[in-house]
Amino acid sequence: MPNDFVTIKALAGELSDMLSGGKINKIYMPEKDEVTISVRARGENYLLCISTNPQNPRMHLTTEKKENPPVAPGFCMYLRKYFTGGTITDIGIRGEDRIISLNVTSRNEMHDEINISLVAEMMGRYSNLIAVDNNGNIGAAIKQVPFDTATKRCILPGIKYSAPPQSKIPPSDKSALTAALESYNGGKLSLFITEKFAGYSKLTAAFAVKLAGLDDNAESLSEKDAAALLDALGKLDDVYASPLFSPCCLKKGEEYTDYFVCPYGDGEYESFPTLSRCIERATAAREKSERHREHTRELNRYYKNFIAREEKKLAKSRARLKECEDTEYCRKCGDLITINLYAIKRGDKVLSATDVYDPEGKTVEVELDPSLSPQQNAQAYYKKYAKLKRTFVAVSRQIEETLQTLDYARDIGRAIEMCSTSAEYAEIESELAQLGAIRKKRALDKRMKPAKPLEYAVDGYKVLVGKNNLQNERITFKIAQGGDIWMHAKDAHGSHLIIICSGEEVPEKTLAVCAEIAAYYSQSAQADKVTVDYTRRKRVKRHPSGKPALVVYTEYKSLSVKPCAHTELLTDGK
Repeated sequence: MPNDFVTIKALAGELSDMLSGGKINKIYMPEKDEVTISVRARGENYLLCISTNPQNPRMHLTTEKKENPPVAPGFCMYLRKYFTGGTITDIGIRGEDRIISLNVTSRNEMHDEINISLVAEMMGRYSNLIAVDNNGNIGAAIKQVPFDTATKRCILPGIKYSAPPQSKIPPSDKSALTAALESYNGGKLSLFITEKFAGYSKLTAAFAVKLAGLDDNAESLSEKDAAALLDALGKLDDVYASPLFSPCCLKKGEEYTDYFVCPYGDGEYESFPTLSRCIERATAAREKSERHREHTRELNRYYKNFIAREEKKLAKSRARLKECEDTEYCRKCGDLITINLYAIKRGDKVLSATDVYDPEGKTVEVELDPSLSPQQNAQAYYKKYAKLKRTFVAVSRQIEETLQTLDYARDIGRAIEMCSTSAEYAEIESELAQLGAIRKKRALDKRMKPAKPLEYAVDGYKVLVGKNNLQNERITFKIAQGGDIWMHAKDAHGSHLIIICSGEEVPEKTLAVCAEIAAYYSQSAQADKVTVDYTRRKRVKRHPSGKPALVVYTEYKSLSVKPCAHTELLTDGK
């Protein structure tokens, strides 16, 4: 994506026209590297999103209201203290780099008017959001940096704010740009621009060459060519005020893959009224995927380590169980020694005797310990028999328990992929802690509300689908009544589904749709056909193991359906 000076400057101009004079009402920090600012401007309410995510730094207006943590981080508290109630005077580029400054007139603790700024540096892994006070000093930063050898500067409260040093030629230095173009002696012209000139991405540089009517592989530039290229670059530098400005997204099928200030070349483009809207649409899927990966990284690590540990434990138990295959042989040896005590002398190493347990009466050899008496040899075999028998019982029970734990834990793995809110992450973390997958679990904030299950409206019936074991437990045993319908994919990990019907007979068509949803939210979601069991909630009981969401049920019926999410029926709890 061309997140360069050209795009950032156009975005700043657009946001300034829309938000200048607006009042900051509320400030949130839904992510550790993202701030959302509620602004009232020109009779409209806006949500301004500023993200310093290294993979997706951006600033744009948004319609999405994210869930906020119960306790605001320190940086958010600082912004609330000094920026809430302030008036946005303007939004502009600071210097000639990918830095937007949101300038605000506010009041300090003494109610004196002050001019403060929120500086968004959108520079990949060096992205940052910095609050600059009335004196130009750093008040707070979303990422504090003691000293960075790469950027050659320090970002800490109290230090004078300075923009990152720029080694390339700035767009405004026309004489330096002209001199640089005179030194061009062939090669990729767009690559030459990105290497020498500040603020141009490869895509923007290539579009500027095309706009100037030049060959990107030209061997040299005439004075006329250089003038045409500088004119094209000048138009892009101020593209927001030019007829070229036409915000659009590049499409690939139904997905938006990139955003531009105007169509840059071939491809399918869709126009939008604002560049801000383009950025939101083009980055939405990427943002969701990146956030989910970020939030579940630690949970997946705990989960995978626990599964590996339990599987290793299971392998060891099965190896011990294999050793118990000699149990009956030890008893038989003890019996044969006892039967043939008269034929054994102290010091004998082997007993050759008729196998009384063999119908053919074959002769077998039993090893003896020459240091023991015949009676002691028999007792040794009996003791080993008793020990192996006890081991067999204990290890068999342990294997069964481990298999149950693994079966339960693998359902958590499915739930991790489905979770999307802080409450759901916290619930899964709690489950992993109960299993022992997390040794030290941080205390969960009691103010955090329980995560909501998926809610559908199917033919007038309210339908609930659990996204993890704790939600399954809650909707089945706390929300559902005895006459409601309970559904679950047969012999597969999956979500519990509840049809709130208060004992009514539910139409077959409705049952089929709900069965398709239950099949989709199961381990068998990729199968062509899935069997789904359903019964009245009153016939569903907790499993004797006591683990959340593990149940036993009776008097059930089954449907064979093709999994389908039916997202068009989701109500989002509204």
